[in-house]
Amino acid sequence: MNPPRKHLVLLGAGRAHLQVLRGLARQAGGDMSATLVAPHPYYIDAAMVPGYVTGHYTLDDIRVPLDALVEASGAHFVPAHVLALDPAARRVQLSTGDALPYDVLSIDVEPAAERDEIETLMPGARRNALFTQPLQGFVQLWPQLQALAQQRPLHVVVMAEHLPGVELALAAAHALAAPHGSRVTLVAGDAPLLADHPAALQRRLLGRLKALDVTVLQDRCVGIDEGSVLLASGASLQCDAPLLAYHAAAPAWLSQAGLQTTEGGAVQLNERLQSDSHRQIFVVPPGAPIEAGPVLEANLRTALNGGAFRKAPLAAARLHVVGAGHEHAIAVWGPLGLEGREVWHWKDRRDRRQLAALFAL
Repeated sequence: MNPPRKHLVLLGAGRAHLQVLRGLARQAGGDMSATLVAPHPYYIDAAMVPGYVTGHYTLDDIRVPLDALVEASGAHFVPAHVLALDPAARRVQLSTGDALPYDVLSIDVEPAAERDEIETLMPGARRNALFTQPLQGFVQLWPQLQALAQQRPLHVVVMAEHLPGVELALAAAHALAAPHGSRVTLVAGDAPLLADHPAALQRRLLGRLKALDVTVLQDRCVGIDEGSVLLASGASLQCDAPLLAYHAAAPAWLSQAGLQTTEGGAVQLNERLQSDSHRQIFVVPPGAPIEAGPVLEANLRTALNGGAFRKAPLAAARLHVVGAGHEHAIAVWGPLGLEGREVWHWKDRRDRRQLAALFAL
């Protein structure tokens, strides 16, 4: 009698999971089955979203259907949200009402904007703000804001303390300036803007914010009313469109699963991308380099079938390449930096090539 097939469950359609699916398509899964769970049957490339905002990319350029890759991999796709994870029972509770069992679980989900928590910090956010996470919702709503800016001048307030939000503010400033001179304000929190990034990158980005007339306020949002944003300093900003681009955290179901965590609240991982407390669970941390995907695939196979684990590369890249408005990008390596249209075209070619490679069969 043949032993039952082991079940690999992939939660989220992140970049690393697409690389896992490509690996499954190239090499049969053997004595295992695979299920992919994601809210939408698309992958949206986060690095290309600012280019979509400026109008350089269409939605079809940055959003790719998953069906062909899933079919080639032999995996089963379940369109659902995760409600809860029970590591002891090795089961995932889904919004469909199903409890999905697993032998090995991998988590590569889009960072979540926990709206209840944000609403506590910024009353009125849920009702009045445009959230940039999840991306699926933002990319569908963004054209409506552009259409409104074609009718009258707008004041858009972007609330962001990290690099993706700064990129979004620059992209929005370019996209909305014409024809009525809409303007953008960046509410960047209490800490110095981009203090954890190289000085050369800080300097060039601050220069671009100034060049595109983006007002930068070192202040915190403490509430959002219809037509205004309230700041910790006591000031109130008139605002036609508040964009919330705060650094999103792990989803609540993962934080509440009982996995061992770091002091910062992230899942404690070893060098194999395994949970330190539950070795059958693997997690792709935010910002993991593109090389982590193939290592994850190999380690998932090892967890299911035995063999030697591989060490995942998790060091942040020394080369920073950042979009800074329409057909303008900044590249910084340590103290060295370049910017301009040629850097943008190099970034454009790289992003398109990497996206195409994820779906190449």
